Amino acid sequence: MRILLTGKNGQLGWELHRQLERDFKVLAIGREDVDFLDTKFFASMVRSLPKLNLIVNAAAYTKIDKVSQEPFAAEAINSEAVATLAAEADRRGIPMIHFSSSHVFSGQRRTRPYREDDQPSPASLYGCTKLDGELRLRGILEKHLIFRLSGLYDSHHKNFFTEILARNRKGVAARAADNQIISPNWTPLVAEAVVEAIQQLFWGENIPWGTYHLSGGGSTTPYGFAQMICEKINDVWGGNMPLPIPIRSQKFRDAAKRPKYSVLDPTRFNTVFHHTLPDWQEQFLRFFGGIAPQKPSPRRDATSKVRP
Repeated sequence: MRILLTGKNGQLGWELHRQLERDFKVLAIGREDVDFLDTKFFASMVRSLPKLNLIVNAAAYTKIDKVSQEPFAAEAINSEAVATLAAEADRRGIPMIHFSSSHVFSGQRRTRPYREDDQPSPASLYGCTKLDGELRLRGILEKHLIFRLSGLYDSHHKNFFTEILARNRKGVAARAADNQIISPNWTPLVAEAVVEAIQQLFWGENIPWGTYHLSGGGSTTPYGFAQMICEKINDVWGGNMPLPIPIRSQKFRDAAKRPKYSVLDPTRFNTVFHHTLPDWQEQFLRFFGGIAPQKPSPRRDATSKVRP
């Protein structure tokens, strides 16, 4: 079985590549291999590839605060490239997996996690491009799976955890929002769930096409997550890392608006694929337990803001 994987060096793509190549032949491409902004060249390149059994699109424009400055790039990667891949999958008669985001929702709901049948209403241009990618995929290809994700982190890429860690090395106290609700997810566990879903597809199981929310249970705030990170570093590594400072999200001078509530309900994914991610706290403890100890930095009287 041969899989085309895009976004090979992104946070999710890197982990998917590592896990998928254990059992499958993987043609992995990234921005260093092809210009996603050149839609005609990208379409030609994809069409020239050898026989494929599945397309997994992990490529994404994720610079949320720069979307307004680079709208063409965001649209080209988050929407146009999705349509190109969907059309090629349709031409070949193969399925496609695509990853979307909790940012397709407004974030105004606070009574329960978002379900797949809730009406999307993006609050940012980034969310609009992700939603447009979903809509174009659905309109082109019947055999598709869209996995909406939220709050990914690992130790290899730029994300909430690594920004907190970078401030630890400088002895800087991070400022984190205490009025946003998130559900952090460790990327390797998310990738593991996706790989199991792919295996079920190839085993011929009857998987309903459509959209699924892939996330662990529970929720916290960026401040709560930052506090857990700092406390574990101090407890386990014997450091003196300054604890985070809670602030209101309005204090951040961001170009893009973040959802105040971005928790996803994974019930449908859990039921269909028989795979449940641990809650966010257990995920973090498993993640932290596998990190090699590093010598913490001394405390300084400084503060810095960090975004989820």
